Amino acid sequence: MKCPGQDRGYWTADAVFEIPCPQCGVFVEVFKDESTARCSHCGHRFPNPGVQIGCAEWCALAQECLGIVPKRQSFIRPEGALAARLIHALEERFQHDRPRFARTLKVFQFAKSLVAKQGGDPRVVLAAALLLDLAVHDSSDALSPGYVEDDSAGGIAEARGLLKQNGLDEETSQRIDGILTSYRAGRELDTPEFRVVCQAARMADLQADKG
Repeated sequence: MKCPGQDRGYWTADAVFEIPCPQCGVFVEVFKDESTARCSHCGHRFPNPGVQIGCAEWCALAQECLGIVPKRQSFIRPEGALAARLIHALEERFQHDRPRFARTLKVFQFAKSLVAKQGGDPRVVLAAALLLDLAVHDSSDALSPGYVEDDSAGGIAEARGLLKQNGLDEETSQRIDGILTSYRAGRELDTPEFRVVCQAARMADLQADKG
C-alpha cells in the first residue's frame, strides 16, 4: 500500500491537467507526479513543467515508497513553484489560443535548458520567458523584438499583474519587467538573463519556421 501522498486514489481533480505539446500544440493529459509527457498525436516527449514530487520531497521513507532518494535541494526551488503558477495562469489566459500557449511553453523550455548551461538567475529567466509573449504581443505573431506600445496598458500590464499576484519581491519583479520592456522596445540589456531569454525566443521562432 502506498502512502496517501503518492497513492492516486487519494488525489483530487487538480492532480491531473492538460498542457499543450510544444511540438504540435495538441493538449496532453499529465499527472502531477510525471516528470515527462508524451504527445499521442506527434510522439514528442517533453518535460512536465508542473511536476510535483509531493511528500517525497521531505519524507524519510521516500526510498522505500518510490525506490529512489530524491535530491531535495533540486526539487525545492522557488523558480519551479513560480513557473508552475505562471503556467497555470497563462493556460487560462490562452485557453482559446492553443498555438500561442504552446509557443510560450517552447520559449520556457528552451530558457530552462539554456539558463542551466549559461548561468543567470533562474527565477528571473523562467518568469520572463513565460511572460514574454503576453508582454510583447496582443496577437499570435512571432516573438520578434521591437513591438512598442504604452507600458501602462495591454500585455505588459497583464504581465505585471501576474507578477504582483505571485507576491514577488520588488527587486525580482523589476528585473523581470526590465527584460520584458526592453525586449518589446528592441533595446539590449547587458545581463545574462536577458541574453538567455532572447536566445530562447529565437530558438522557438526558428523551430516554428521549420515546422
